[in-house]
Amino acid sequence: MLNEEPHHRPNSEDAMVDLFGSIAMEEMAISHLLNAEAKKMQAFVGQELDFPTNPSNREILQFNKEASRFIETLVMKEWLLLRKLQNVADFFSNEKEHHHGHDFDLDHEQPPTLCPDPPEV
Repeated sequence: MLNEEPHHRPNSEDAMVDLFGSIAMEEMAISHLLNAEAKKMQAFVGQELDFPTNPSNREILQFNKEASRFIETLVMKEWLLLRKLQNVADFFSNEKEHHHGHDFDLDHEQPPTLCPDPPEV
């Protein structure tokens, strides 16, 4: 027989922390993708801007097209994250007004931390 724990329903504060945390993790992932793309571009162009692989004009144009699409995709993702952030902030602002701060008062309490302290080594 399985030892089942009662279903935990997060309160508003938990939900807010989780949502803001998910936005932060997505932003971190995007920063890693951008860094990798920048390294790829630097390798293609070369340290001395001499195109060390001697690509043809067609290959340079193709590389530029792919890089542009990548950046456009990240810009769209950033816009979606901004909308998510705005919606989360609006939701919890409206909830605070409706519940008069019973769960989490954004004006008078310290906001919860998104990341716990790292374990001591």
